[in-house]
Amino acid sequence: MPRTISRPEGARRRIVGWKKDGFIGHDALRAQKERGLQRKLVGFAMVDRAIARQGHLVVDNGRQVGYVTSGTQTPFLKKAIGMAYVPLPLATPGSELDLEIRGRSAKAIVVELPFYKRPKLS
Repeated sequence: MPRTISRPEGARRRIVGWKKDGFIGHDALRAQKERGLQRKLVGFAMVDRAIARQGHLVVDNGRQVGYVTSGTQTPFLKKAIGMAYVPLPLATPGSELDLEIRGRSAKAIVVELPFYKRPKLS
């Protein structure tokens, strides 16, 4: 599982100068754009009692399919949350994720980002 994140994978497509030629990585980024993204950064909330941290694995049927980029326990939301790169089929909100945390499996669910949206004042 590659840990290098390209601009399009990091939701930064607009930062790439697609009309320019000859910059470093041009060919690789064009090829990635043409074949489509293979993974996506998603937010998740833990279902099981555990806190996922950077580097923990996302596992599907016993094989690694992604990894956690960040995770914490949030006192405000009263739950453990995090973000992870996962394959597109697992990136839909409501999808269940199996995370490997300190040698044991823990369940999480994909949620929409941002985790919290402040209510608008009237």
